[in-house]
Amino acid sequence: MKDVEGIWINEAYLRTLAGLKSPHAAAKKAAPVVIVIRREGRAYPIVVTDFNKASLQALLDVEPDGKPGAYRLVVAPDDKPISSKEVKYIRFEANRNPQGKIERLRVAEPDFMKGKWADYVTVGGELSPQLNRLVIAGDYRDEKGRPWVFKEDGEASWPEDKFNFELSLNDPGANCDYLQSEGAAKGVDDKKRYGYGWKAGKLSVYRARMSGKKVVCEAKPLAVLTPQ
Repeated sequence: MKDVEGIWINEAYLRTLAGLKSPHAAAKKAAPVVIVIRREGRAYPIVVTDFNKASLQALLDVEPDGKPGAYRLVVAPDDKPISSKEVKYIRFEANRNPQGKIERLRVAEPDFMKGKWADYVTVGGELSPQLNRLVIAGDYRDEKGRPWVFKEDGEASWPEDKFNFELSLNDPGANCDYLQSEGAAKGVDDKKRYGYGWKAGKLSVYRARMSGKKVVCEAKPLAVLTPQ
């Protein structure tokens, strides 16, 4: 199980996101499915998500599946002895590089992908910094020449503000791509939200607000930023 431990992301989604720089648009074109397998003590929980919903199961074993390079993950709701009727199987194919490491999986994920085969690539380190880098991370200047910074680690430094942010990756109800700050109080939605969008090589930033349960961005940009 150690061989498949890590963060695996649908390669088609990653490629689409890199081209569009719009998480919401990319999620409509390619399924934003991520499979996370990480050891916790003696157990191997497996989380599958599309950034909107998620499933948590226990990985019990990895079994061969009838031909070279073909395997199946044996998963169950809990990491405890159960009957064979209660387990589920996730079929996958894997090839090792010359160093013996698995860097790519072809998986028939049964829930979010409905059994459709797709290629998944491994993510070194945490996922958020890599997505930030593809979409928005960088140094910018606004129309007044003031610096704006979006760091890969999720820190935003603006002329009059500084906060930690995370990108919204799959929100079909929103009318724009947006980022939001971390909330300060439990049970209170005090997050800052800002929309953004790329056009002609420049990044527009918009004020955003909650309208009911939907995020709505203003039509006029707060700033238009030029990458440095």
